[in-house]
Amino acid sequence: MNKTFHLDIITPTSIESFKEITYLRVPSLDGLIGIQAKHTAAIIGVSVGEIKITTNGEEKIYSTSGGFIDIKSEGVQLLIESVELSQNIDQNRAQVSLGRAQDHLKNPAMNIHRAEQAIKRAKNRLTVYKKYHN
Repeated sequence: MNKTFHLDIITPTSIESFKEITYLRVPSLDGLIGIQAKHTAAIIGVSVGEIKITTNGEEKIYSTSGGFIDIKSEGVQLLIESVELSQNIDQNRAQVSLGRAQDHLKNPAMNIHRAEQAIKRAKNRLTVYKKYHN
């Protein structure tokens, strides 16, 4: 019985493929979901959070801004707005994004929901960065 599966991470600007995934954890809209080979087929909403991929005994951690996951017998596709490998996160850029979003929140002319979502995304990037760089 095969204990691995194929994963494609698809964003508007890139596709990254992994051939032998043993475990995938994504932040669904209802909480964390773990996926292994032979998972039941499903389409699930993905929230802002941390994606964990285990392949060949190694873990890769990504920050995501959300999207969808499509689980099929042939493999898994993550269709997401953005993804950033933890070691590629620019802490200074994420901190500037957080400050800018917090400033937007104080401005009554700005869309409050968009500002709150930008804060959530920036805080997630900083959390993922700090968790794996300290």
